[in-house]
Amino acid sequence: MTRWLLPGLGFFLLTGLSLGQDSYQTEYVQGHRCLVVEPPDLSPEAPVILILHGYGTNADETLGISGEFQLPPCLLVLPDGPLPANHSDMVHAWYDRITHSRVDIERSRDYLFAVMDYFSREYAAPGEEGPPTRPRPVVIMGFSQGAVMSLEAGVNYRGNIAAIVCMNGYLGDPAKTLAHPAAPLHTPILLVHGTLDPIVQEEMVQTTLEALRRAGYRPFSRGFPVGHVMTAATIRAVSDFLGEILYNPRRE
Repeated sequence: MTRWLLPGLGFFLLTGLSLGQDSYQTEYVQGHRCLVVEPPDLSPEAPVILILHGYGTNADETLGISGEFQLPPCLLVLPDGPLPANHSDMVHAWYDRITHSRVDIERSRDYLFAVMDYFSREYAAPGEEGPPTRPRPVVIMGFSQGAVMSLEAGVNYRGNIAAIVCMNGYLGDPAKTLAHPAAPLHTPILLVHGTLDPIVQEEMVQTTLEALRRAGYRPFSRGFPVGHVMTAATIRAVSDFLGEILYNPRRE
């Protein structure tokens, strides 16, 4: 079984890369780098899919694994976290991993709002003048710290959110995250987690699921007997979920 180990809170150790790394461009939002993969002749209705890395890595490593998800045609956006990690400008974080600073989380959340706005609106009608009539739908997904941020930003985004995927993540402060959620209650949400994860433990996942349900959402959950890792099975679960959502969108 193919396995990607993520020591600590998020380094991708990759095998079997399937996405050519000469097919991306670099954009900057609020001074922070995003790698962008845009297939030729992409439909204006195709979604924007954000994949958020974990602690202590960057968009380059996320780019490598992104091909494993077998995503449908989309505008793929891979942002660097806005904070430096491990005292280095080469790797990034979304919030301080020791203090779990709420200030950091909210600043990163607001940055992700700007990223989603920029790419869903700027790219909604390539080559056409004037604003698009409808922004592209947005999928936000992430691993570990990126998974925490996918929930934080996803449920509070006021744009055209299509789905939220949380891989080995949780809600750190459900009361604050879900105080005034903006995403429609029918928004598809998937939590994929390792039942043996020593970092994001099963109790944390169950607390997150219950908080989402109390807020009115209907999250899906898939547990696998692994630790704080991504495997072929967990990636396949995400791929199947996104395939069903994006090819058969809900009409509510």
